[in-house]
Amino acid sequence: MTKVLIHELPGQSERLLTRLQAVLGEASGSAATGLLARATIHQAEKPRMVLTGQYSSGKSSLIRALTDGAVEPLIDADIATGEVTEYDWDGAVMLVDTPGVQSGLRSHDELAMDAIGNADFILFVVTVSLFDDASRDFLRRLATGLRLHGQMIVVITQTSKRAAEAGVRQQAVQDALGTATFNLPIVEVDSVDYMRSLEGGSRADAFRQRSRIDSLRAMINQVSAERGELARLRQPVHLIRQLCDEAQELFTPDDTSRAALALLAAQSRAISQRRFMLDQGFARADAEFKQGCLVDVVGFVDAASTLPDDQTAAREILAGAEARLIESLERHATDFAGRINRLTDSELDTLSEELLDIGDSNRLGLLLRPTGAVSLDAPDQVHSGDSTSAAQATAPLAVDWQKIGDLIKRGQGWWGAGDGLREASGSLGHKLVKNVGHTFGYKFKPWQALKIADKIGKAAKVGGFVISAGTAGYEVWKNEREARAAQIQGERQRSALVTEIMGHADKIASDARRELAAIVDPPLDELLDEIRAAQDEILSADNARTSAADELRAIADEANRLLSGSYADEVA
Repeated sequence: MTKVLIHELPGQSERLLTRLQAVLGEASGSAATGLLARATIHQAEKPRMVLTGQYSSGKSSLIRALTDGAVEPLIDADIATGEVTEYDWDGAVMLVDTPGVQSGLRSHDELAMDAIGNADFILFVVTVSLFDDASRDFLRRLATGLRLHGQMIVVITQTSKRAAEAGVRQQAVQDALGTATFNLPIVEVDSVDYMRSLEGGSRADAFRQRSRIDSLRAMINQVSAERGELARLRQPVHLIRQLCDEAQELFTPDDTSRAALALLAAQSRAISQRRFMLDQGFARADAEFKQGCLVDVVGFVDAASTLPDDQTAAREILAGAEARLIESLERHATDFAGRINRLTDSELDTLSEELLDIGDSNRLGLLLRPTGAVSLDAPDQVHSGDSTSAAQATAPLAVDWQKIGDLIKRGQGWWGAGDGLREASGSLGHKLVKNVGHTFGYKFKPWQALKIADKIGKAAKVGGFVISAGTAGYEVWKNEREARAAQIQGERQRSALVTEIMGHADKIASDARRELAAIVDPPLDELLDEIRAAQDEILSADNARTSAADELRAIADEANRLLSGSYADEVA
C-alpha cells in the first residue's frame, strides 16, 4: 500500500471534497441540502515544520529534496540563509527555513529561536561531521532546556560523503544530549542523492533508496501521529467517507435500498464518531499523564541538584527523592490506565446503545421479508417506474435482504441487549472492554518494566549529581566566572535529567496509544468492512443507479485508500 504522508492529506481531502460537492449539487430536496452544508472542511492553521541547525548544515538542500524540487531555496557556500523564510509544502505543511545558529551573528540566532517558538515540528539538521561544542549546546538547549524533545527529529545530512559504523551516529546524538538511555528520533539522509533520483535513469531507484528521504517523511508521519496531528488531518477524509455513505440513498430509486443504505450509513457514522471521541479522550488523558509526571520529575531534579556537601546525607536524600519519584510515576501511570479504561467503557457503551437503536428502527421492516433473497428486478421490488430499457435488460442481481437485516441487527448480538456492556458477557463490546481492562489493568506497570530506578541512577551519574555530591565546596565558587560556569553546568544537568525521564513518559503514552488501537481497531474495521460490503451489494444490484451514485462509490473508495494508507508505521 502506498504511504500517504501528512503533507499529502489536506490536498487529497480538498480534491475529494470538490468532487463530492459536485455530486451533491445534482440532488434536490432538504436531505441533499443538509449533506451539502456539511460537506465543508474548516481550514485549521497549517502545521509549521522548522528546520534549524548550524549554518551550511544542509537545511535548504533538505527543503528542496522534501518538496521534490518544487521549492528552490538559495544555496551557496557562505551563510546562505539570513532570514526566516516560509515555504508551502503541498498546501499542507509550512516548511520554515531559519538562519544558521552559532554563525557569529546574534541576529541570526534570535530569528531562529523566534521561529522555533512557533514550531509544531523541528528538524534539527547536522552534517556527518556531527557536533562541535556550539551545535551540541544548541541541541541540548532545544531538547532539554526548552523541553522540545517530543517534537524533534535529528536529521544527519550528506551521509553519502562519509560512511560510519552502525550506531556510531546515534551514540553521538545521545552524547550530545547528555542523557543516559533516552535519544531523539534520528534519520540519516543525503539530499543530493535524492535530487539525482528525480532525474531518472537506471540508478534512480538506488539513489532514492540511498538518500533515505522517504524514511524521513515516514518519521515525520510517525511523530505527527504521536502528537495527534495526523488524526486531525485525517478527520476531513473520515467526513467525506461518511457523507458518501449517507448520500447514496439520494440517488437510489428503490425504497428498500434507500432504507438499507440509510441504516448502514447510520451504523458507519456511529462507529466513526465513537472512534473520534476515543481519540480525543485519549489525547486529554495523555496530556494529564505527562503533566503529572513532569511536576514530580522537576521536583525530584530540584532535590537532586541541591544536595548537601556531606556524601552520606546526600545519598540518603537522593535515595529518598528517587523512591518518592518512582512511587509518583507509578501512580500517574495507574491513573492514566484508569482513564483509558473508563474512556473505552463509556464510548463502547454509547456505541452499543446507538447500534441497538439502529437495529430497532422501523425502516428495518422493509428489509426483513419472509422470502429471504429478493432481486431488485423481481416483481415484489419497490423500483420507481423510470428505469431505462437498458437497465431492465441487464441481468438481475439478487440482494440477500435477510443477511443485510441481520447485519444491521448485529448490535443486539455483538453489543448486548440494552443492559450495558458489563451485562453482555460474550458480546464483542464486552470482550473489547475486557481486553482493554486486561492491558491497562493491574499489569500496567510501565515504569517497573523500564527499571526506571536503574535509569534514574544512570542518568543522575551522567548528569553529575552523584559524582559532584560532597565536592561542590568553596573552591568551585572562588570567583564569579567559575560560579557562573558552575551554574550553567548545573542547569544543563537538571534539564538533561528531566528530558531523560520525560522521554520515557512520552514513549509510555505513545505505546499506550498503539496498544489501545491494536485492541479496538481490528473488530471495528471488520464490522465496517461488512457494512461496506453490504452497501456495495445493494448498489451493484441497483440497475437503475445513476452516474452520481457511481461517482459517490469512487470517492468513497479513494477515501478508503487515503485512510488505510495514512496510518503511521514504525520507520525501518
